[in-house]
Formats: sequence, C-alpha cells, structure tokens
Amino acid sequence: MYKFEKQDFGLKLTISGDLTEQEISGMTVELKSLVGAIRQPFSIFVDAREVMTLNQSVFHLLSECQRIVKDAGRQSAAIVVNSPILKSQGQRITLDSGSTEAVRFIYSDKTEGWEEVAMDWILNGIEPDPELAVTKL
Repeated sequence: MYKFEKQDFGLKLTISGDLTEQEISGMTVELKSLVGAIRQPFSIFVDAREVMTLNQSVFHLLSECQRIVKDAGRQSAAIVVNSPILKSQGQRITLDSGSTEAVRFIYSDKTEGWEEVAMDWILNGIEPDPELAVTKL
C-alpha cells in the first residue's frame, strides 16, 4: 500500500505492507505526475515504518523512484524505518539510485519524536542525532 500527500515542503509518502512490482510500478507513474506539479526545489518525507522486508526484485523499481525525485529537484529526504534490515535495504536502494546526498534514515523505534526529527531535517537542515541510530550515507 502507498499513499502520496502534497505538503508545503513537497511530498509525504506513506508505504506499508509487502510492496509488489505491480504496486511500485503504479507508484512510479503517480510519482512522475506529482513531481511535475510541485514547487521546486522540494523535499520528501517517507514513512516506511510498516513496510515488510523488501523482495530484491523491487529494488530496481524503488531506485528508479529515487532517481525520479532527485532529477525533479529533490532537496532533502527523510526516510523513517523501524528495522535494521529495512534500513540496510533502503541504503542499498539509495546507493544504487545515485541519490545519496541529503538523504537521512531515521529509526522510529529508537528515536523519540522521530517525526519532529525528520521534519527538522527536511525543513531546517538540522542533522539528526547520530546517537539515535540515524544513518547518513
């Protein structure tokens, strides 16, 4: 499941469950349309707390999504996860996409006020505390 919401800063993407290739393909089409219609530069907040461990077959599709937002003028990204496995998968996808600058991963279960921490990064460029298991690529 995925849901995009336009925000003053850009986009919020909430993803959950077991993401399939078909679902991510649909998400990619919608993403292309959305980034063309929002003010540039923009930021993206990804709430991936409820995502199941990703099947490797979807990595290339998610890398493409990251390339789309980077090429469209993404300024910063906060990706909220709840497991080391998902964080590791997200890092690999981000590295494969070539869009590592200004991307921060935040553990929701280890970071008190994780949403505020993510928004501080997106809106104000305030680096999350590395003691809170936040990963900078």
